[in-house]
Amino acid sequence: MSSIQAFCKFIFVLLCTVSTIAATEAFPHENSLTLVNDRLFLYASANSTLDAELAFETFKQGHFAENTKGKVSLGFTRKNIWAVLPVNNTNEATESRVIRIDNAWLDTLDVYFFSNDALQKKVSLGDNIPFSQRERSTRMPSVEYEFPAGQSYVLFRFRSQDPMAFPMYIGSEPAMQSEFAKNAYLYGAMYGGLLILLIYNLTLYAYVREIRYLLYPIYLFAFTAFNFTYTGHGFWLVWPDSVAIQQWLMPILMFGYIFSAVVFTIGFLNTRTFLPALYDSRLRIYGALIALAVLLFLFGSRMVIVLVQLAILSMLTFAMLFTGYLAYKNKDPMAKFFIPAILMGTGGASFSSLATWGVIPFSQAAFRGIEVGMMLEMSLLSISLGFNFKLAQDARKHAESNARLDPLTNLYNRRAFIELVQPSWELGKRNNTPMSILLMDLDWFKKINDQFGHATGDEVLERVAKEIKNRVRDSDIPLRWGGEEFLIFLPDTTQEQAKQLAEELRKKIEQVAIPNGEAVTTSIGVVSALPTQVELEKLISMADESLYLAKEEGRNRTVVHSSVEKL
Repeated sequence: MSSIQAFCKFIFVLLCTVSTIAATEAFPHENSLTLVNDRLFLYASANSTLDAELAFETFKQGHFAENTKGKVSLGFTRKNIWAVLPVNNTNEATESRVIRIDNAWLDTLDVYFFSNDALQKKVSLGDNIPFSQRERSTRMPSVEYEFPAGQSYVLFRFRSQDPMAFPMYIGSEPAMQSEFAKNAYLYGAMYGGLLILLIYNLTLYAYVREIRYLLYPIYLFAFTAFNFTYTGHGFWLVWPDSVAIQQWLMPILMFGYIFSAVVFTIGFLNTRTFLPALYDSRLRIYGALIALAVLLFLFGSRMVIVLVQLAILSMLTFAMLFTGYLAYKNKDPMAKFFIPAILMGTGGASFSSLATWGVIPFSQAAFRGIEVGMMLEMSLLSISLGFNFKLAQDARKHAESNARLDPLTNLYNRRAFIELVQPSWELGKRNNTPMSILLMDLDWFKKINDQFGHATGDEVLERVAKEIKNRVRDSDIPLRWGGEEFLIFLPDTTQEQAKQLAEELRKKIEQVAIPNGEAVTTSIGVVSALPTQVELEKLISMADESLYLAKEEGRNRTVVHSSVEKL
């Protein structure tokens, strides 16, 4: 019976060996970089005392499962994950190759090289090893090895409280450097773009002082800081020898990103107007998130903290989209930007997740989907804030314009006088050209209102304004000065020219009839002067004096002020 068992065991080991050889492809080309997860053999062990020699023996006995689907992630696990990569150097000479694991947050990553059934080299990587103790100072864990001719095996031990993801590449040093340059361009462009968006929106906030313009840069910065950490840039560039910062800063910044996303959603959408119930509950929501974070960081392990926050992050995505939908349904104009922006970020994250879990083929482009999606999301949100800023500016200008325009006559009102007249007045000073003012008042206008009603009075004002606009030049500035008074500022106009225009207007206005057939008459005060002779305010006062004299002398006449030397 024992001989039959021994024979069966021999057949089993033989089949595993054949399977291993079949899974081993030719040695990677010198200029290529190859994803090799589908060549791995995996074994999960709860036995923390299992060493490399025993694990390799376990592999040879056929207890490792072939990773035929090319999985690059196993989710959260407390077990040690062992993996074997068979490498067959078909060349006669030794060949140097680099193995890189594209995950910067693995806690423990031990690599063992076996040739001729003997351990040749061991390297410890992972984020519990500071960069000063690493063989290679690269952002992602990597190791170089001189593979001898024939069959070799690379044994890996993974252990982490973070998600167990291990995209694995093998290639030459030049191929690795080429890939490093591509990633440098990618992240340089991304972080540069995010920095531009950050500065742009902080500038908008400094100008408009509206809270949503501040919440967006905070949300943008929170994502950038979180991304900078989990992609390994922080550990590589900023705190290379601080293991504790690397391992704990990621969950801390993840909470900052989640919290800022909630605050941003409530602030970006005008929830105070369109979703008042959510707005009134905002402080309770913020308080619940902070309380949960305190409990997690005080009593939870890092694995539990990250797991709970990832679950919250997944739910938050749907909550943000649902909030955007409700705001859109309630006619919030910002929702039409918010929903597609969040969909872009969510789509990118989903693409990365599907690639990581093997639902779609894994590739660098797919793995970076979250960054591409978030870049598109942040850009669209920034565009929406710029659009909102333009709308606000247009509305302000429209309001200012309306405040300076008389709605009845469509003439500028008294508020616009200085702004409109000052440039012409200063030009007249430089050129020493005469300036004139006509100040007009409709005679007995109160009687028209009392006898025929305000509608008739308004019609008279409109018709008078129309006659004024028909008679003045483009450079002249007619205004409704108040009530039934009109003022016309005439740049580069002498006293005689001003008086002539005044008389023409007076006669034209006499042709405006009221319902009983009587003519509308007007009294006009005229004044002319060089800007070097008198101040603008004094010139208006002199025109008012002339108008008073016209009234005193019997109305329906033009009076020219005589105290300024005739021009």
